[in-house]
Amino acid sequence: MSRTIALLTREPVDEVLMKGGTGDWVTNAGRAREYPFVVLVRNRNHPSAPSDTDHGKPFLVGRISGARFSASARNGYPRVFIEIDSYAPVNASNACWSKSQNPVWYTDLATLGIDEKELEFRPMPHTGAKQAKSVNKDHVLADIKRQIGQLYNVPRSAVEVTIRL
Repeated sequence: MSRTIALLTREPVDEVLMKGGTGDWVTNAGRAREYPFVVLVRNRNHPSAPSDTDHGKPFLVGRISGARFSASARNGYPRVFIEIDSYAPVNASNACWSKSQNPVWYTDLATLGIDEKELEFRPMPHTGAKQAKSVNKDHVLADIKRQIGQLYNVPRSAVEVTIRL
């Protein structure tokens, strides 16, 4: 049984490949990192969804390589971007999505009707083209303090970050 996160999304495949993953989800980044797979399920009810597959059918499986907080937060909820390092297109015959309104479902591949042995993973196209950008530690810490302040509704000056090595 391969644990997976199923996501009901309007994102087209080319957008997922370009961004290197899928986001912005209201979920726990730490929990998302514990799962080996993410399955994208088509949400045809969204006005900008492509017509590549029927509503509720899985169309892509990705191997999760990380999860991080994204810059966007709506309604006070932090959002998580799920990074994938390889993907496998899926052509499912049956819809797997329940009538749940929640677009994030922690489940397994078998429940979604996907056989892991039949998946042919391809490397993400962004991995070779992406260049590492320099990171300014002051900007990173300021951004973390800002996000924590927003999350707990306190001023940034009230947030202290301690790193133990």
